Amino acid sequence: MKSCGYHKMRSVLKMDVQEGARAEHLGVSLWKILVVTVIGVFVVFAVVFILKKPQETQTENIMLEKSTSTGPVRIVNGNLYVKGEPFFIKGMGYNPIPIGRSYAYDFTLDPQIYRRDFPMLREMGVNTIRVWRKVTSREFLDSAYNNGQNPIYVIMGFHVEPTLVSDPTYRQAVLNDFKEYVRRFKDHPAVLMWCVGNEVEFQIQNLWPGDETKLRDWFSLLNELAKAAFEVEGQSYHPVITSAAEIYVIGENSIGSDDGSLKFLDAWGATLFRGRSFEGAFDQFRSRSLKPLVVTEFGIDAWDNLQKKEDENAQAEYAKDLLRELFEAGERILGGCYFEWTDEWQKSGNPSAHDIGGFSMPSFPDGVANEEWFGVCRVLENRAGGVDILQPRSVYNIIKEKYLTS
Repeated sequence: MKSCGYHKMRSVLKMDVQEGARAEHLGVSLWKILVVTVIGVFVVFAVVFILKKPQETQTENIMLEKSTSTGPVRIVNGNLYVKGEPFFIKGMGYNPIPIGRSYAYDFTLDPQIYRRDFPMLREMGVNTIRVWRKVTSREFLDSAYNNGQNPIYVIMGFHVEPTLVSDPTYRQAVLNDFKEYVRRFKDHPAVLMWCVGNEVEFQIQNLWPGDETKLRDWFSLLNELAKAAFEVEGQSYHPVITSAAEIYVIGENSIGSDDGSLKFLDAWGATLFRGRSFEGAFDQFRSRSLKPLVVTEFGIDAWDNLQKKEDENAQAEYAKDLLRELFEAGERILGGCYFEWTDEWQKSGNPSAHDIGGFSMPSFPDGVANEEWFGVCRVLENRAGGVDILQPRSVYNIIKEKYLTS
């Protein structure tokens, strides 16, 4: 169309030269020139609009993704900032279930527990705790934040049921539940980030080995949950992470765990139990994702399954080496949460007894991980009544020294 207009202009100009400058014909010629020129300009703008439209659509899609948060917690160039200051997570896994209670016990509603614990955590330099399920008490967060005086920030847990990630009804229900959770606590200054799900992909792989469909369903749900939090919080959003079991599932396009599929996930979390060293996990992670990483669990238990006795010295020695590597991990490693604050008597067998039940873990010194013995602190029954008594193991001072001097 543009080419046809150009040739019409050449024909009109040639006719004018041959026939002279008769006023009447000149007027007609000028009119023709004007019409052709307008048509040509219209064609140019039409072509530009057509060529530009895909670019505008692409820009609109980009605008649906996250730019840097304007809130108090931000990830900028792979680094974490709180209130404008660089922040390295000196964390502790926190699930202080009392002796005799089940996992369902909500310690965030029990001030005796967290008022016992928070001063000890502050004393050892902990700046972050990670909880595995929903916080239900604003008073719990108030106590953690401590009016901004030596605050302890909270990685806010949120459970996702691995067996239901493919169920449309559950997916909608969990999205609604998470939105309400974020809406309730998004403005509390103790909130560091949201952690959606714990080792969900690991549990799916155990239940349905080789089923990539369910893994894809999980990671698509994860992205939807992260997007939902962003929609609730707006541009002042807190980061959203998940806690994967190890890093081997990260960055796989076939199951939707690659960066391109998880555009609303701000960072990864991973539990790393490789023994006395992280064994190259950080470089392996960086080869799989451009997002940052939080080590959501690390450490060993304090029970020697070979000697059939407690070995707190081995626990402390392993922690010392792991902490050194964590603090030297380099770019895009945001810190980590030692696993964990207290022994959990409810993990195996009788919740009123400190059981020895464990599972194979070749990277541990005795080859076994004993779930009830990971605590930085032993838990002792308070025979006078009241809250359980905590007795720090040797690892307490190892962590304290590193956290306070780094």
